[in-house]
Amino acid sequence: MADDLLIPTTEIKRQCPQPASDKGARTEAIALALSGVAVMPAGLIGAGSSWEGRGPVRIGPEAIAAGLAALTPPERIEISDIVTHGRAGTVSGRIWREGRVALFCHVIRYTSAAAREVAQMVSFEHQERASG
Repeated sequence: MADDLLIPTTEIKRQCPQPASDKGARTEAIALALSGVAVMPAGLIGAGSSWEGRGPVRIGPEAIAAGLAALTPPERIEISDIVTHGRAGTVSGRIWREGRVALFCHVIRYTSAAAREVAQMVSFEHQERASG
């Protein structure tokens, strides 16, 4: 991921190797943007692209950009897995936001296996339970 797309106040740790393929790197970059850690890479969001997760479903570049702008950047994110296959990719791990730790997973579906345009993004965050 290009360092100029990162938000410098967030600590990023990887529990897995950095992606070796362009599709893996693109999937990670999108997931970081969906987490509020980076700027969405240009040219990936088309008129029919959608994002479902926090708040209402957003369709199209303007609506998705507005949703991303409303995110509070996390203090820290740990990426545990990046998986791509065919027209899909997922990135999962833990995120620290506003004093809470949550498990996260971003599922990204592309319009083709070349992964040049996003068809759908679905984001999940689930607060971890306190142990004890």
